[in-house]
Amino acid sequence: MKIIFQYNQDYWRKSYSYSIKIILFAFLFASCLSILKIEAAEPRHGGKFRTNISEPRSLTPTVEVSSEVYSITGNIYNGLLRWNQDASDVELDLASSWKKVDDLTYVFKIHSGVYFHNIPPVSGREVTSKDVKFTIEWAMGMFGEKYRFIHRYYFENRISSIETPDKYTIVIKTKEPYAPFIAYLASARSVILPKEILDKYGNFNRNAIGTGPFILKEYLQGSHASLIKNSNYFRKPYPYLEEIELKIINDPPTLLAAFLANQLDSFGPSFFQLETLKQKNPDVQIIQRPGTHQWILRVRPYSEKNLLKPPLNELKVRQAIAMAIDKDKLLKLSLGGAGQVQVGPIPNWPPYSLTEKDQVEYNPSKARQLLAEAGYPEGFSIDLLTWSANYMTTPAQIIQAMLKDVGISLNLRFLEMAQYFNYIYKTGGDFDLNLHVMTAGVEPDEWLTCYFSENSTAYKWNNPEIWRLCAEQARAINKNRRIALIQEVQRKILFDASHVFLYSQTRFTAMKPYVHRILYFNEYQPLMGENLWMDEH
Repeated sequence: MKIIFQYNQDYWRKSYSYSIKIILFAFLFASCLSILKIEAAEPRHGGKFRTNISEPRSLTPTVEVSSEVYSITGNIYNGLLRWNQDASDVELDLASSWKKVDDLTYVFKIHSGVYFHNIPPVSGREVTSKDVKFTIEWAMGMFGEKYRFIHRYYFENRISSIETPDKYTIVIKTKEPYAPFIAYLASARSVILPKEILDKYGNFNRNAIGTGPFILKEYLQGSHASLIKNSNYFRKPYPYLEEIELKIINDPPTLLAAFLANQLDSFGPSFFQLETLKQKNPDVQIIQRPGTHQWILRVRPYSEKNLLKPPLNELKVRQAIAMAIDKDKLLKLSLGGAGQVQVGPIPNWPPYSLTEKDQVEYNPSKARQLLAEAGYPEGFSIDLLTWSANYMTTPAQIIQAMLKDVGISLNLRFLEMAQYFNYIYKTGGDFDLNLHVMTAGVEPDEWLTCYFSENSTAYKWNNPEIWRLCAEQARAINKNRRIALIQEVQRKILFDASHVFLYSQTRFTAMKPYVHRILYFNEYQPLMGENLWMDEH
């Protein structure tokens, strides 16, 4: 087994200085990228690439929260911009150029001669500036209340005007300085959509027609999605592949068996499968990199209309829960240590993330003291809700045991995954504690505004000072000022203890030796098929 990128968690946790850790992380990730590029021989055209995804809820990129759907939509659509491989900067996509005229004004030029896939009702027409305008307005929820999406905060109430002086020019003015603007335009959720689909079907849930390197040939729920080469793709010589087949498989043993039986060319193994892979397929390539999905324990949303119930309305109770959880032990028992212990809302991602000095202290004795001070010397019993996948039920049971040690009894409630997400997001849910996976892109604002701001769309927490700081950091054009604000708001979130930020999972990708695939740090670019190619085999 060839491990192309080894991320050593124990090494990372040693007491090196914060600046040295930044350098180490940059070196390790750059080494991964360099090796990937060095090992690639001359690309060749042809072949079908086979991998797996989980069942997407829809094919609407502006709506979804799971990164799985972007294995499909990321190959069907293009955005104005996109993130580069190590997520250090944005790069051009449909845009041929862009410039910032002043703190409020941005001008974009798009390539001429770029065409949507030749499928009715769009039928291969050219992309124009009006498509960009429509997409941003659609994402803002300007087409009615039913289209107000969870990610609308990207642009909603942020944009003053969108002008299209000619077919290939877009001029966008923001209402005030808006630091995340370019990052959000580069998001996989901001790809350019044709209005004809909305006019005919009322949504983009099952009809995906874009400008990307691949065309959706077939999507069969519960089975697979097939993508075929777009021979009219504007960026030559891409794509190399003739076809991508995405098999809908979630079960780890089934995935491993399919890979070993040469039914898959690549998949994401679980940490406990690596030794088997090494033994049974010695020439497999394994790419290992930090993940940005973060496991969290949180209380129910809190607003003036949805007050917290005792005992979780007491700050000391929430702080006691945070102190009762041994994050290192939880990570080891849940994932065999294959991940990163987290501190605050933004994952271990310098310079925006908090450092180890901000970590909530693991102190069961102090937790019991705080419970007594809050009026619960004998503890209490509450519910914990999550979904019924092993990667959620296992940590839930470990947390249950940890909280029992300080006198808190957890009654575990497990729902099927689809039922869980519908319960949480469509009905608002009724729970005491919730074990959840918090996820966002590579823009720090996305971890704050979506969950903690006054206009949050995924979670509500009623703290005006946190709201103020969330809004202020988004307006901060000066990078150093913005970093300071982002760290300040995270510390206030930790103090309120609405969430316990637990760990993120190390991501593994297994590939056959004939696969030449560039993996992106941004988990919302999970499968970039444009430049993927395979040796003859």
